Amino acid sequence: MAEAALADRISTGETFRLLGRSLRLVWPYRRQIGVKIALTLIGLAIVLFLPWPIKILIDHVVMGLPVGSSPTPYPPYVSWFVDLLHGLTPFEIVWVIVGVSLLGIVLVGAFGGGVARDSASGGLSEGLDTATQSENQANESGSRVSGLLGLFEFRYQLRITHRINHGLRTLLFGRLMAWPLTRFSDASVGDAVYRTMYDTPAISRVCYDILVLPIANLFVIATVIWTTAHSFSAVPSITIVACLAAPMVLLGTFLMTGVTRRRSLASRVAGATTTATVEEGMSNVVAVQGLGASARQRDAFADDSRQSFKRFRAYIVMIMLLIAVQSVVTVSLVFYVFFDICEAIIVGRMSPGDFSVVYAYFVQLVGNLSGLGSMWFNLQNNVAGMRRVYQVVDAPVDADLQGNDIIERLGRGVEVDNVSYRYPDGTQAVRDASLEGRIGEVVALVGATGAGKSTLAYLLAGFVQPQAGSVRFDGVDVRSLSVDCLRTQVAFVFQEAFLFDDTVENNIVLSAPDATHDEVVEAARVAGALAFIEALPQGFATRLGRMGGTLSVGQKQRLAIARGLVSKAPVLVLDEPTASLDPETENALVAALEAGRRDRLLVVIAHRLSTIRRADRICFMDAGHIIETGSHEELMARPAGAYRRFVELQVGVAT
Repeated sequence: MAEAALADRISTGETFRLLGRSLRLVWPYRRQIGVKIALTLIGLAIVLFLPWPIKILIDHVVMGLPVGSSPTPYPPYVSWFVDLLHGLTPFEIVWVIVGVSLLGIVLVGAFGGGVARDSASGGLSEGLDTATQSENQANESGSRVSGLLGLFEFRYQLRITHRINHGLRTLLFGRLMAWPLTRFSDASVGDAVYRTMYDTPAISRVCYDILVLPIANLFVIATVIWTTAHSFSAVPSITIVACLAAPMVLLGTFLMTGVTRRRSLASRVAGATTTATVEEGMSNVVAVQGLGASARQRDAFADDSRQSFKRFRAYIVMIMLLIAVQSVVTVSLVFYVFFDICEAIIVGRMSPGDFSVVYAYFVQLVGNLSGLGSMWFNLQNNVAGMRRVYQVVDAPVDADLQGNDIIERLGRGVEVDNVSYRYPDGTQAVRDASLEGRIGEVVALVGATGAGKSTLAYLLAGFVQPQAGSVRFDGVDVRSLSVDCLRTQVAFVFQEAFLFDDTVENNIVLSAPDATHDEVVEAARVAGALAFIEALPQGFATRLGRMGGTLSVGQKQRLAIARGLVSKAPVLVLDEPTASLDPETENALVAALEAGRRDRLLVVIAHRLSTIRRADRICFMDAGHIIETGSHEELMARPAGAYRRFVELQVGVAT
């Protein structure tokens, strides 16, 4: 999956489609985002107002110019404040300016610090790699201002970010959990973890970069351009430079977007590969150490990690180029207009106080133009992440299949009619197989390794759908049932026991959370697990560690069987249930299963003769086809039968 994602480039058209889809995803949060935009604009309005009191202080207090006699007119959003100062002495004007400044500090903090913090992630430390930077995006929050307003805006945005990321992570994890079992055979768990943890936070930047930053930046840019045209028309170069800055900064950004998308996607794929290597190494650490392959595994991780950092550095180069382009444009424009401003002040077309306003406004203009240019640039990285998220969201899962819930509980049994199934790689696993199982019966699937037994059981459980023929529950084709309905009819106990880092009891009641403690104890007793559970430090409340690492293989298998037994499903499929059990426990389990089969159909995949011979019906499989069906006695009565040869071979090996 990772290599396919790397090879499949993202076009500009697909970029816009991904952005549109992401905006629809955050649409339910539009009101909260609207409040965020309003808070941002209020803060920016205060910031744009604050340079004017400084001009008033310089012109009308320091320089002694009468209030209202500045050579450059005040804009309307400042004129009302100037009108309040008419008739005041210079000393009184100072106190008014001090009061306004203190109020500004309380509301927005220090002037000029907001632009740099526009895209802040809460000031969290991060490394120079996609993973940690993406993780911080899950806590994306910031404000153009400080003070009380900035603090409130920061906390408000953080709450929105957490809700958006929580919703997307949950959606993605739910889709992963609904993947068909066959999909996990060719998909890396590490890559799935990377997509869930490090690709989903891209939605934060997509949300704010599309909905908030453009509005805020354009508000500042438009205000600066309009103000320079209104108040500083005596120096036309100021307005000309303000108008030319936007296209000059944005042009360089747009020329670099294609390369940026490709390098960002490559960085994410390399990071996912590294995560997959860690996951596979840790999951198979016993095999790695047992075979003395630690050095080889370490070298494989080192290669993947080196490639991950290399790909990320290639992406960083593009950021450095963007900063260089923006810096050259900015310095050139400031240098061009600086001499015109100085000349205008000397000849009296501008006042000394105007310099402070022009300087502050140019800082805001450059910062917001750079932010606007960086927005499209940064979106290339986040679009790559969202594309990887949507690949999982769009992948077909069984839950997407439409069906009904017409069966509340299986009453008669299961019919398999000439089913065939071929895996995506072309392997023919089941071919024209037919069998029938009734409630109260034990049906055994027998055959050599690779005969198709487990795949046929998967068809019964609905894990895969037949490509030919049909599986019917009480005469109803399972393809017409909803996945939830199907899953309530069948409980599957796999040959490999899958346990969680949770208590013994919680592991047993995984499929039946409403089961009583007495039912859990009885299931454990039948599975032969009660003795060792009671010997644990806290009994059923003992935590088992990662994947049940504190238990032996046989103990894990007994817990898995107890989990299946406590389930209320009318069909119980047991894949090699006694493979890890001693003969005494095996006999007790088989006897208990027989005693409790009245309300169930038991489908057992087994090799041990002691388990097989007690079944009501034995289906012997070879090359995906059921070639013999009958009881143990009936099949053994066939001198040249395949099942008889299988049993005789087992007896010979045992002897």
